Amino acid sequence: MSDQSKQQAQTDFIWSVKNGQADDVKRFIKEGINVNESVSGRPPMHHAADGGHVDILELLVESGANVDEKDKHGMTPLLSAIFEGHKDCVEYLLSKGASKTGTAPSGQSYIECAETDEIKQLLK
Repeated sequence: MSDQSKQQAQTDFIWSVKNGQADDVKRFIKEGINVNESVSGRPPMHHAADGGHVDILELLVESGANVDEKDKHGMTPLLSAIFEGHKDCVEYLLSKGASKTGTAPSGQSYIECAETDEIKQLLK
């Protein structure tokens, strides 16, 4: 596979992750896609967390994705889920060992970034 083909496959994979297309994500994983490779500075886990796709997070973690990987902004998947208010994603990532002691690019703690009491409770 050429570098251009690999790059296109990774881009298509990210598209599937962002859109919660579990069957396509499974296919890419089966074909050997790198579940930790960033596209435009953001790893797949961040896109799944942004979209609230717990099922996709599960597929990625089961395939070796790093729950504490930082993107080009210094954000983790957990912080992405916190910012978007996806309680189920926050809960899942914490259950898989994601660190809740980080800080946002602004310097705020994760609990300070949470807007709902439910997410704040998970981060205590």
